[in-house]
Amino acid sequence: MHTFSLKKAESFMAFAEGRSWEPGWLADYRKECWDNFSKLSGPMIKDERWRFSPRSRFGIDKIKGLADPKLSLLIEQHSSTDGISLELLDRLILDQPYALSQLPQIAGPDLGADDYSLLTGAFSETGYLLRALPNSRSDIPLVIEHCEPESGKIAFHHNLIELEENSEITLIEKFSSPQSYSGGTIANLLKVNLGEGAKLNRIVLQECSENATLIQMEHFGIGKDACLNSSNVHLGCAQSRVESKGVLKASGGHFEYGSVYLGDDEQLFDQRTIQVHEAPHCTSNLLCKNVLQKEAKSIFSGLIKVEEEAQQTDAYQTNRNLLLSAEAEADSLPGLEILANEVKCSHGATTSRIDPQELFYLRSRGVPMPDAEKLIALGFLRECLDGITHEDTRERAFQTLENSFLK
Repeated sequence: MHTFSLKKAESFMAFAEGRSWEPGWLADYRKECWDNFSKLSGPMIKDERWRFSPRSRFGIDKIKGLADPKLSLLIEQHSSTDGISLELLDRLILDQPYALSQLPQIAGPDLGADDYSLLTGAFSETGYLLRALPNSRSDIPLVIEHCEPESGKIAFHHNLIELEENSEITLIEKFSSPQSYSGGTIANLLKVNLGEGAKLNRIVLQECSENATLIQMEHFGIGKDACLNSSNVHLGCAQSRVESKGVLKASGGHFEYGSVYLGDDEQLFDQRTIQVHEAPHCTSNLLCKNVLQKEAKSIFSGLIKVEEEAQQTDAYQTNRNLLLSAEAEADSLPGLEILANEVKCSHGATTSRIDPQELFYLRSRGVPMPDAEKLIALGFLRECLDGITHEDTRERAFQTLENSFLK
């Protein structure tokens, strides 16, 4: 028996043979992903998409096996509304394989983690499909949990969200670590397609273990008058790489993306984003805030790209960093690529320490130093959570953030 390795053709062939019952189109897609991944092998060349980020921390050599798909992804809360369905892919492959036909048609974000994106296509055994028919709406949030596997194993999740015209859904995605596990890897590839007038409110709560690795890859396709609102809270993982691509494909679309990273010890948070305006009269707004303690490090690389046809674009991108120690480090690389001439676009990045006057104000009123820093940092981060429209979910996200601060 050969030793499992994500780089070995023998491992992929053994995996594919074990899933010979899958439909032919899926087998062809897996083989195509594997062949494209194989072409990536060879001497590593300098890749600007990994600037400032130690790529070795995300290496695949440490992976010795695949996680149990039945334990790595769970649906916590379904919708009882007609026209809305949330199902796991492993069941759909058997019952409704045609429902997954969009998976190969939508590419990943292509922002650097191409190896993990292709490996997810080749090896994923589970994921979820969230569908909403026209004019359907769920009054309660749907909840998915991504569970960190044990050390040395990886969970590949391949997910698809399709909302048809004028539908609206709130989705909570939790990334967690069972107490008995520590140090596993999750590679999560999400593909979203929003039809005309559709609205997706998505909340990510990441609380993996201190030794975990997360590679999160997201591609959002936003149609005419559709709205994508994604709010993200990242607290755990030794290292995480989040790649997000929002494509505004038709007029009137809106892309709202807020993220909070709270780093401690030697945590590494690497966020890469791109807002692509392909159509006129669209808006986008991205706000990323980081609070870093001890030797934590963050990298933010963002781009607003406006195509020639995308006149009357209104787009913003902001990265703000608050350092609570002399050893913490934040690198920011915002950028603009504008081909249209009637646009309103701006970007900015700031890195600072707590204002001494703010500390003095709280200390002079009897607030201890750790509590004073916590209050200031939470106030700094709260803005990113204001975009969560569901009140109970917004307070839950803030409480999660507050409970994790200065543990």
